[in-house]
Amino acid sequence: MKKGVEWFDALFLLRPTLFFPVWTYFLAGQSGGARYPKVSLQLLHPMGTLWIMAALSLLMGSVFILNQIQDMETDRRNRKLFLLANGIVPVRHAVREAVVLAAVSIGLAFWADPIFGLGFMALFLIAGILYNFPPTAWKNHAILGILVNGAGSMLIYDIGWVAGGGEQALPLQMFAYAFAVVAVFLNTTLPDRKGDQATGKITFGVRYGLGRTVLWALVFEAGSFALSLFLREWLLFIPSALALPFFTMAAIRRKLPDTLRATKLAVSALAGAVCVVYPATLLLIAAVYFLSRWYYQKRFHMDYPNFRAS
Repeated sequence: MKKGVEWFDALFLLRPTLFFPVWTYFLAGQSGGARYPKVSLQLLHPMGTLWIMAALSLLMGSVFILNQIQDMETDRRNRKLFLLANGIVPVRHAVREAVVLAAVSIGLAFWADPIFGLGFMALFLIAGILYNFPPTAWKNHAILGILVNGAGSMLIYDIGWVAGGGEQALPLQMFAYAFAVVAVFLNTTLPDRKGDQATGKITFGVRYGLGRTVLWALVFEAGSFALSLFLREWLLFIPSALALPFFTMAAIRRKLPDTLRATKLAVSALAGAVCVVYPATLLLIAAVYFLSRWYYQKRFHMDYPNFRAS
């Protein structure tokens, strides 16, 4: 029988700290949609927007579970994400949780509006199924992995854009945000190169090594900076301007701690900018952060999450 901290295993199987960028991009899209409305009123009441954000979190939690199911051997080699990799949570339980979360989230999205339902289905298909499982398994390919992460971020931004009352056509702003996501994603392929290569995952970091990866991360970060300036997307421009020197330093020094520092700064700066627009988000992020620190310390004696470049 479970007791104490073990009751939280099912929750942290969703990897809630990864919700931070999901919330950030959704709310950035909502802010953009509200600034460039297609109609005089938002499509959703503010409470309805919260429902969409909650449903999106459930959907991405399902996606993150599917990712762990497929990556158990890699995670075991890389000594991370212990719940599935070390058999703490049975795979059959993880599958059930992922299916229920996906069904509930997509159902809530269709209940709000068919536009959201279709967007959720597309996101789940791309990020949950095609990205993780054969015969596609796009995450195991250097270029396809980039495309999926970029496309997923654009879908999340666009869902937020529609929720904010924006035009239903795809806004140019989402490309600037996609560049920022790709820059961060490229850096995240570097710490796990050894385990990924051993299990046949040919990520960008595995195929092209640290030097080329950090260089391309800089290119995409610079692209995000330039495009956000061109589009006057100040919500992204300021964080990009803050992060760009760190990506530049990482490309020059070519050391893993510099890439991790650039990644954490980029994610934190954009989240901070969104919290300025939506202050309540800071409370939500803080609650998840400190609950996560408590859980990982009690459950695995780990100092995680943290802001160190290691």
